[in-house]
This record gives sequence, structure tokens and C-alpha cells, in this order.
Amino acid sequence: MTRLYELCERLVAEMRAWQVGYALVFAAFATFANLFDGGQVLWIAEVYLGLSVLSLLILLPSLRRALFRTWDPLRSRVLLRRPLARVVTRCYLYVLTPFAFMGCLELTADAASAALRFNQSNVTSHVTWVDYAVSVVAGLEEMWRWSCVIAVIAILRFVLRRWWDTPGVRISGLTIAIVLSALAFGSGHILEFAHERLQAWYMFSCLGLILAIMAILTGRILLVMAVHSLYDAWVTWLSIQNPLIAEALTIASFAAFLSWLGIALIRRQFGFRAPRAVRVPVSLTEVSTRHLLAFEREREQISRVFHRRVYCSIRHIGTTTIEGAIANDAIDVLVLLRRPVLHHEEWRALEQCGYQFCGNGGVKGRLVWVREADDSWPAVHLQVAKSGNRYSRAAIAWTRWLQTQQDVLRHWEFHKERWVNQFHRVTLDQYMEGKRTLYTQWGRKKRSQRWR
Repeated sequence: MTRLYELCERLVAEMRAWQVGYALVFAAFATFANLFDGGQVLWIAEVYLGLSVLSLLILLPSLRRALFRTWDPLRSRVLLRRPLARVVTRCYLYVLTPFAFMGCLELTADAASAALRFNQSNVTSHVTWVDYAVSVVAGLEEMWRWSCVIAVIAILRFVLRRWWDTPGVRISGLTIAIVLSALAFGSGHILEFAHERLQAWYMFSCLGLILAIMAILTGRILLVMAVHSLYDAWVTWLSIQNPLIAEALTIASFAAFLSWLGIALIRRQFGFRAPRAVRVPVSLTEVSTRHLLAFEREREQISRVFHRRVYCSIRHIGTTTIEGAIANDAIDVLVLLRRPVLHHEEWRALEQCGYQFCGNGGVKGRLVWVREADDSWPAVHLQVAKSGNRYSRAAIAWTRWLQTQQDVLRHWEFHKERWVNQFHRVTLDQYMEGKRTLYTQWGRKKRSQRWR
């Protein structure tokens, strides 16, 4: 539930105001274009296609960041020093998962057709290259559908702004947005059928809902767009094949889906489990001299690890730099290097010091190492970044902002206490999920101030 709660906010927080406005316009016009039945009006189709292509530049980068899962094994760089695990994960994500999703879509279509007694097809009897080209372009419908999701969430966020931080309201808002986008997706296909349009609407709405769930599970909108295009091309190709071949391939896709489902059930998750080092309890405490002394102790130890570096700056960042503030009982240490690629000796030295590698923790531009608390010393979150990159500048600016703005510090403390006490985010990985969303909002606010 933590991911769904934060995802609902990130879908809007990652966007600027003009991007949200574009999503509203695109969602409204695309829905109108798909439902328009007033004859052959070419300009409507051309504008719809142009807006779809333009959305790849305007909405797709922010949408990818919003859907990105914090502990994705590839994007979070958790498998940085494990090449074999990276190969296996890529095969799982980019080979088995798409084929399994296609099997899931086929199974959903067959089940819906049987339940609704719907046996029509929107594939022409004489398939040409144009039909395959349309199948490739069909993947752009995902941009339309997620624009509908963003538009609905933006409206609900404005109308329910007083209760928006309540978990039930926010998750319900995300659910409503996804269901409405699925219904819009289904309505966009009813004009392809002369009869039984209501059954067609139900069936394609179910397929749209499955595609939305795929995007949330994987955190990869481009992968879902590829699956959408491949599935359309797959259905078109199967329509001209021998029935026995088509049935055999359909059974093979079902087997791939069952295999994927079996792996997920055995692992008890899709494949994005947080590292063990961050599945530890969060303990809020008042910052004291103990945290400041812990940083001095840690700086000496880290200096010995990076003693061969020409340039190495070690900084204390975060709320634990402010004595008397409320923070997690762990100090944040930022190590700035000119080339943030750790040598084998440095990597081994950090492990000997008790650190465990945790990828980038969902934030691009850094590498995170975590050491658990020992004796009377707090835990340490070590962050290695390139000197002068966007993350290092933002981390230093955030620390200075907390140190100089009391209202910002109190607001930050309020969020932390609410995450732990009210939302029951008792482990570090859940706690970091919430911080990622708030960092996004802060970054957007700072960009808008700089623009003004």
C-alpha cells in the first residue's frame, strides 16, 4: 500500500503545471477522437497521432520517473557488482515477463469472450502491412490512458485537497483514475464493431485494466507499451495462421504466464524486494551530540577508505546536522568524489567496515551504503556521489534549507512522525519511499522559484 499511496502523489508531483495541463487536454481530445463517429475526418486522426507522439517528449520522462520502483534491481543499481544476477534479471524482465503478460492478455480476452458470449474480432479478413503498422502505433494508446489517469488524479487532488493526505482517499483516487482510464480505453474500441458493442466495451476495458496493473507492477511504461504493440501484432498474425498453430502458440503463452506467476508466488513478490540492510526498523529520536560525534568518528574511518583519492570531500547532511531536531536514529554522510566509481579495494574496505551496498535507493546520482547501529553509536547511511552533480548540490542545499528555515524543519519533522506513527512505516525501505516523494515535491518547488 505504501507504493500505491506514494505513486498517486508522484504521478502529479513529477509533472509541472503545464505538463498536467497538457495531460488534461490530451486525455480529453484523445477520448473524443476515439469516440468520434461523424464520418471520415482526417484532421482529427492526424491531431490525435500528433498529440500522442508529442506526449513522448512532454509526459513520458516524468511518467517514467513516477512509475519507477524504488528498489528496481536494475535501475536502482543494486546488482552493480553481480553480472550474472543482472543477466538473469534482464531475461526475467525483458523475455519471460512480456511473453507472460501477452499470455495474461490472451487469457483475459478468452475469459471475457466466453463470459460475455462475444465472438467477434476487430482484425480484418485480409491482413496487410498496414495492419502491422497500426499494431506498432497502438502502443501509444498507453500514453493516452496514463494521461487520463494523471488528469483524473489532478482533478481529485484539487477537489479533495483537504483530505488528500489520508491513505484511504489517495488510494481510492488512484483506483478511480485507473478504472476510468480502463473504461475510456474500452470505449475507444467499440466503434471497431458493428454489433455487440457493449460486450466489446467490457472486454477491452478488462484488457486496459490488465495493462495498467502491468505498468504498476513493473514500473516500466516503455515495457508495457512494447507488450501492447506486440500483443496487437500477435493477434493480427494469429488470425491468418493455421488454427492448430495458433492454438499451440496460445497454449505456450499461457504456460509462460503460469511460469511467471509461479516464480512470483515462490518469491512472494514480483522481483523488487528491498535489500536486507534497509529492511530494518525505523526509530525516531532527538538529535544530540551523540550524532555529531558519530559523524566525526565516521569521517576518520571513511577518509582511510578513500585515502588514495586526489579529491574526497566528506560532509554531514540531513536533519542529524541540527541538534534538537527529530530524525531517524542514523546519520547521513555524503562522500563527494571526482569519479564516483569505487575501486575493488575501496569496495572491500567498506564491507570490512560493516557497510552493505543498497544501490541508489531510488534517487539517481548516488550510491548508498548502510551500516547498522552498533553499541551506543547510531546507524550510518553513506552516500557516494560525483562532486558537483545534481544530487550532491540538492543534498547540500536541502541541508542548508533545513538549518536556516525553522518552518521547513518543523514541516519535515511532522512528515516523519506521521509516516512512522500514523502510516506505520516501521521499516527503512518504506520510510525512504515517502522521502522520495517529498524530495520530488521540494525539487519542483525550488525549480519554480528559480524560474520566477
